Amino acid sequence: MSKEKFLNSYNKKNDEYYTLYDDIANEVSQYRSQLKGMRILCPCDWDEAFEEEIVYDNGDYVPSADLVSKGGNIKDINIAATLTKFEKDITTVKCNFVKFLIAHAEDYGIKSISVSGYNPHTGEGIKFQDINYSKYDLVITNPPFSLFREFIDTMFKNNMRFLVIGPQNAITYKETFCYIQNNQLWLGYHYHLTGFVLPDGTILKKNDALPRCCCWFTNLDVSYRHDKLILTEEYTPDNYPKYYNYDGIDVSITKKIPYDYDGHMGVPITFLQRYNPDQFEIIGKGVQVEKTVRFKGDKATLWIEKDGKPFKAPFERIIIRNKEVYNNED
Repeated sequence: MSKEKFLNSYNKKNDEYYTLYDDIANEVSQYRSQLKGMRILCPCDWDEAFEEEIVYDNGDYVPSADLVSKGGNIKDINIAATLTKFEKDITTVKCNFVKFLIAHAEDYGIKSISVSGYNPHTGEGIKFQDINYSKYDLVITNPPFSLFREFIDTMFKNNMRFLVIGPQNAITYKETFCYIQNNQLWLGYHYHLTGFVLPDGTILKKNDALPRCCCWFTNLDVSYRHDKLILTEEYTPDNYPKYYNYDGIDVSITKKIPYDYDGHMGVPITFLQRYNPDQFEIIGKGVQVEKTVRFKGDKATLWIEKDGKPFKAPFERIIIRNKEVYNNED
């Protein structure tokens, strides 16, 4: 089963996969300086809106029953009171996003933390589409994968900064890829997760297919986008096969991108983990770029050429161009 079919089967069965604390800590800690002064919102997790120990209205803690009667609107976390209340045992906070942010709010200089949720079975709470984002600076969450396209669109429509978990194959979604190509969206630091927690407490470990098919997406600054990829390979026709139906060559591994080739190259989607927009230009997805030869019933696929004929179709490719081609004569 392909990764996309696998993830779609998960999405149809259940959207409730809770992020492990270690995965949150490993990623969010990388943005410490960017969280200073931020009003952070954690939407999309229904359970978060009913943590009576950590939410308050007008400085008073609100019982979960009252939250239900009020429709489960967005609730602000009293950071100081929560830290005092859970000074000895913050593990009683169930949501790992909230737990990490509360524990580091003072050190990171976070201005405020708010939570919201929506129960699709009862209609209680507030949908992420209906939130007034003007009151917040940054969204950190694990949105429902089945609504990932709409979630990302909502972030951009509201000019939000965000750090979210999504399915790896979202890179190839037409809508998402447009943001990536326009340098509005990129990958976080960790390409895979170490696991997920199911609602019944079962832990899907790293060797399960789902965590290995998920990654972080963000529009916060990440350091690798400023690091030049050191290229050591020289282009030769024998090592870099041409495409039969597109004017470009196939590069099977990111580290094998040749330093002296100035044309279009098809690279794996893992290239985005090292993508520096000053060094490379993204031309488009391999399935979207205009083909020079069209096959009946298969107009989108790139084909590697062998002996003047279509030989094989590589896995999904991103077409790029090196902006800083180096020749030995330089």
